[in-house]
Amino acid sequence: MATILVLGGGYAGMRAIKFLQREVPSEDRLILVDKSGTHAEKTNLHEVAAGTIAPGRITYEINDVIGRRVEFIQDAVTNVDVDQKQVTLANHDPLTYDYLIVALGFQSETFGLKGATENALPMDDLETSEAVYRHIEDKIKGYADSKDDRDLTIAVCGAGFTGIELLGELTQSMPKLQAKYNTPAIKLVCLERATTILPMFHDKTLADYTMRFMAKHDVEMKLGSNIAEIKPGAVVYTDSDDAEHEVAANTIVWTVGVSGSQVMADSGFDQRRNRVVVKDDLSLEGHPEVYIIGDVSAVMDPDSGRPYPTTAQIALASGTTAAKNIGLAIRGRDTKPFVYKALGTVASLSDRDGVGEVFSTNRPVRGYMASALKKVITDRSLLESAKVSTLLAKGRFDLYH
Repeated sequence: MATILVLGGGYAGMRAIKFLQREVPSEDRLILVDKSGTHAEKTNLHEVAAGTIAPGRITYEINDVIGRRVEFIQDAVTNVDVDQKQVTLANHDPLTYDYLIVALGFQSETFGLKGATENALPMDDLETSEAVYRHIEDKIKGYADSKDDRDLTIAVCGAGFTGIELLGELTQSMPKLQAKYNTPAIKLVCLERATTILPMFHDKTLADYTMRFMAKHDVEMKLGSNIAEIKPGAVVYTDSDDAEHEVAANTIVWTVGVSGSQVMADSGFDQRRNRVVVKDDLSLEGHPEVYIIGDVSAVMDPDSGRPYPTTAQIALASGTTAAKNIGLAIRGRDTKPFVYKALGTVASLSDRDGVGEVFSTNRPVRGYMASALKKVITDRSLLESAKVSTLLAKGRFDLYH
């Protein structure tokens, strides 16, 4: 009897544990470890941070979907020793395994920027995203007493997918908070080092569309701004002439970048930004019993020779492949290489607007159609990582908006 251990209950881990129940013999032991008992659809955390959706709409309880065969341990992983085949947990006896899937997810990356950790709000998970909205509402509510304009200014650092999607949602929720607390207009500012946005899209008109959306909703896009420091109540940046400026704001949200879980570096893996390069079947070099997937994995694209971007879509696909390859290995058969075909990428700009590219042709979509596709993608994720009843309970069926 083999013991198969899965670390992480995100997109990759949940998909892997679902497929393992189909791929390995019934007598094999399946264990899933996650520090939370709740899975969150992290591609929708920006909605929670902006207050446009209740946290319960993008979460489900892990124990409700994993099946009776799987042992679930709620605990934090502190170390992975692949030589001893042992995983150390914070509050549980160490676990040994015959096969291991590491899918420990991401964390915010501050790149050592002065003051970022102390003075900016991350969006790593459900808890920190809820904290962003509570902070925003507290500051706006407090304006009645403070009369401090910084309480009505929200600075978003970074214009990647997360930053853009957060700003889009804030354009919808902030007018409601303004009316609720009877304040002057709430100011939204985005600071981005690059001089353009959304470089992952082949069709550059999508970036233009997004910039027009931001201008229409009075979002100040400060492109070409090199953030130098985050102070209490201010973002310090330099412009193209190296002149220093500040954006005064009592809410500063950090969406500049992410890295894999710190456990990867702490465990001594050969990693870069806590991502480990894996073989073409997703296994670790020298350890065919270990599979590393999701945000802690660097999976090489054979066409470009560069790692695939870490997305929910690739995490789900890699979870399937890792599970199937373990099933093959247990049966004494050769594992198969990971083959990935992207279905497209969509960024929401609100509940009724968005931009994206779909299919292998990178066909551009924008406006209502893009927002509807974003909801379809979320529903597909629920179905792939959980089950039909989860989709029916948590799905986004408001496509008519």
